Amino acid sequence: MTRRRTEASGEGREGLLDRKADVVARALMGRIVSGRYPVGSVLPREEDLVLEHAASRGVVREAIKLLEVHRLVRPVRRRGTEVLDPMRSLSPEVVRAMLAPHGGSVDRTMLAGLLEVRALLDVEISALAATRRTDDDLRALDAILRESAPLLGDPEAYVLVAGRMGRTLARAAKNRLFEMLSAWNEIVARDLEPLFAATRPAPAPHHQALVLLVELVRRKDAAGVRELVSAFHAWASPRLLQAADLSRSGDTFPTFTAAEPATKRASNPRVRPSTTKRASTKDPRKKRASASPKKPSKKPSKNA
Repeated sequence: MTRRRTEASGEGREGLLDRKADVVARALMGRIVSGRYPVGSVLPREEDLVLEHAASRGVVREAIKLLEVHRLVRPVRRRGTEVLDPMRSLSPEVVRAMLAPHGGSVDRTMLAGLLEVRALLDVEISALAATRRTDDDLRALDAILRESAPLLGDPEAYVLVAGRMGRTLARAAKNRLFEMLSAWNEIVARDLEPLFAATRPAPAPHHQALVLLVELVRRKDAAGVRELVSAFHAWASPRLLQAADLSRSGDTFPTFTAAEPATKRASNPRVRPSTTKRASTKDPRKKRASASPKKPSKKPSKNA
């Protein structure tokens, strides 16, 4: 117990206390998916990893076992720990690592692939929910609408409640794999929160769209659901990629305010809102002079 506490390194991506073995495994995973450790190569020797990560042998061995679980490495007798092809791994953790292989910078190609799969699944899951939903599912969807409506003025609280809509729809689709994929999507969204926050619609129009979506599910209008969800992803995916490009170039993310629809701001991702008014280039003295009434000029009289 004492060793586990001393070798803990802080909060992980889910806000839980990470073990040292998790930190070491994640660092090695990033090197594998980025190609720093090529497929077919062997990991550094155990004693080298101990020195590099300031960890015990037990921690390093546990980290390597975690990589084996994710099918990223395998032990080879008289050779060492061989690196496997990460594209053959079915682990969601590997996909998360491939999205940000360098610990911060998002891989745009992987993000584009993720958004494409995410859109296809979201459209079909929502359409199936419309055809398979039960009265209990409708009550659960309506409860989310009721709970989120009073939170329109608090974007952070609103996102926490409205974010349950995806998993509730997946549950209504009556496929447990959909629920698992939806839960994994929530984890990835937390990983990429700066991107999602930068492109997230304001709560009011987003809530109106959810109301319409639930009504379409209530009517079992699968075609209408497909059209609505497809339109959302067609709007959101390009802006997520633009936000990723801005983050890679060192620029700041575009943000949208509740007072202005996201679609207006998102038309130009490099236009960022400012809390201060732009300084006028006009001379304020000229403005005052033009606003004041002109006094009649007194001409000298001819008889004077």
